[in-house]
Amino acid sequence: MLAFVGGVAICSWGYQSHAGESLSPLPFLWFVVFVIFGLVLAWARIPLRVRVAAIILCALAMGIWRCEIAPAPQLRWIDGKAFVFNNSQPTSVSGKKLQAWRQFISARIASALPPDEASLVAGILYGDHNFSKQQREQFIAAGLLHIVAVSGFNVTIIVQMVSALFLGMGLRRRHAFFATTGAIFLFAGFTGFSASVMRAAFMGWLVLVAREVGRLILPFRLLLAAAVILLLINPWQLAFDAGFALSFLAMWGLMAWSPLFEDWLRRVPNILGVREIFSASLAATLMTAPYLAWAFNRMSLAGLITNIFALPLIPWIMGFGALTAWWGNWPAYQFISAPTLGLARLVEMIAGSAAWMPWLDLRIYGTSLSTLLATYALIVYLRRKLSGKKDLSTNLSRYQ
Repeated sequence: MLAFVGGVAICSWGYQSHAGESLSPLPFLWFVVFVIFGLVLAWARIPLRVRVAAIILCALAMGIWRCEIAPAPQLRWIDGKAFVFNNSQPTSVSGKKLQAWRQFISARIASALPPDEASLVAGILYGDHNFSKQQREQFIAAGLLHIVAVSGFNVTIIVQMVSALFLGMGLRRRHAFFATTGAIFLFAGFTGFSASVMRAAFMGWLVLVAREVGRLILPFRLLLAAAVILLLINPWQLAFDAGFALSFLAMWGLMAWSPLFEDWLRRVPNILGVREIFSASLAATLMTAPYLAWAFNRMSLAGLITNIFALPLIPWIMGFGALTAWWGNWPAYQFISAPTLGLARLVEMIAGSAAWMPWLDLRIYGTSLSTLLATYALIVYLRRKLSGKKDLSTNLSRYQ
């Protein structure tokens, strides 16, 4: 899997040299050479290590080949860096129906709440991005924009609720597994198939598969498997999709650093999960800050503070928000939507508090790609040195 990702990286990062100048992808001849050489070594009567190396070489070639056959991406340039630009609308009948349902639910929420609060609730529930420019800037400065990007938390809730529902209805475990699988990917389609949603959906599904077949769940391997599946669908995400990169970097941080930070902060009282939230925020910030500095010349440290107060409110907003979406503007909707409105305004107040701490919204210019890669290499090295041989695999259902 690592070799496949490496092949995608080689081809996709070689696709663009700098703003405005395109390079041709690596010649297809390289793919042919890699595959032939790898297959010869894989089936030759040679030591196992050499055959494993050959298979890795084939996987590397597969990554290059996947980029070769993928349609060229539409790119936009931000400060000399290329990012995928995709404003296409769903063309399939099912995609249009899911989009119509999403618009219908958004309209139900908007009929019961003021515009800003309705956008926030819809974003928390299913990742709808209808923020005003001012509201979006406020949440970016506060380090809270991630709460409107559907993640593993939403998928976990879907999995638990649907599994309990079908098992409670008397379905066999195998039938409940297939029904839950369908619910996961239906939810992913409903939310628009963004990188964070698909990563969470695939990881949630792989956890179900592992439990179904009785295999040990290894979070890092599941994260890598999810990346491979998404890159098979669209290989250009790796180098040019900021949402894809930030989603996997944040998840990587949660699995690698969050347990370590929690251990260091074990003397801090865990009232209302404060220690856990702060550790997770610190871990995600550590892993995403270098990329944000490179891609957008900006990173906010305010999230280390605002997340402590905002994240405990999210489950309540999801619960009351779902009720508000169902009730809409039916009679007495003001009473039904009042808790949702109050909680949404409280989150907005927390996001607005970042204006009191402008020094935490950092602007960083001139970060090169080599500096970015060296920074992550240093982070990985420090993590390995700090952990030693201790196995810090975490409970995936907690952090996905």
